[in-house]
Amino acid sequence: MKYVTLTAMLLTSLVAGTAIASQYDKPGFVTEVEDGRLWVFRADSKELKDFRATGEPAKQFTEVGAGPEGMTIKAADAQTLQDYLKSLKQ
Repeated sequence: MKYVTLTAMLLTSLVAGTAIASQYDKPGFVTEVEDGRLWVFRADSKELKDFRATGEPAKQFTEVGAGPEGMTIKAADAQTLQDYLKSLKQ
């Protein structure tokens, strides 16, 4: 029964156009876990919208093992990646 409820909640949030917050989100950043990697985007950015619509961006920057729990972090631009890493240390 819990599985059905969780599925219904997820579908409702997707239909409503909102995403479920990730435990790795930081102020100003939205994260998505995909294949064990943490994608990082600036909140309300074009890159985030494109990622949700089409998947991985053509241009991406990666820091292997630098994220929470040793995750690899990926971002569509180097500055977003570096700023997110700084936010983890605060």
